Amino acid sequence: MRKGLRTLFHSDSLLIRFLTKVCDVLFLNVVFVASCATVVFSGTAAASIYAVALKMIRGEDYEPVKGFLRAARENFLPSVPATILLFADITLIAVLYRLLYAEVLLVSPAVFILLAIGAWLLTALLSYLFPLLARYENTFPKHVGNAARLALANLPVTFFLTAVNLLPLLLGIFFPSAWGLVTDFWLLFGFALGAYLNSFYLNRIFSR
Repeated sequence: MRKGLRTLFHSDSLLIRFLTKVCDVLFLNVVFVASCATVVFSGTAAASIYAVALKMIRGEDYEPVKGFLRAARENFLPSVPATILLFADITLIAVLYRLLYAEVLLVSPAVFILLAIGAWLLTALLSYLFPLLARYENTFPKHVGNAARLALANLPVTFFLTAVNLLPLLLGIFFPSAWGLVTDFWLLFGFALGAYLNSFYLNRIFSR
């Protein structure tokens, strides 16, 4: 029994590696949320969280907090245009949410559907854009072009990435009573966990 416990709690055991990963995701998420609190750094934070998440997936050496802060310094200027697109996407989603729960019909269903499609497409583009900013050096127009091409060339993965990034909003819409639980989870783990899951597929695409 003692031998089994020593094996279970060995530094290379599956349990310890799992708990270590959970702690890394927690630390990464906390520093990401703290960075987003400044608003203007939210785009930089989005690129930086993928810089660390992609390293985690590739099995490279990383430190969640130090790696995030290092990536933030490197990605601040390149991510400024992407931050503007992120603000546009968040604003559009907020408008859609307001329209959805308005007491009176503010726009026609056709307009609402068009706005929803626009928000989905912009979110899909950003789902590739921030990882590209984190992984490669390039001009912003080329990053946008590459993000669009990758999104179109990998539609099933694009749907998955976009769904993961919109998951807290979707859960809040379909399960309004769970808003508090969803918010608490995303403030602790959700953003970093989503980036980690997305990076599993993004790393395969980038490896090609």
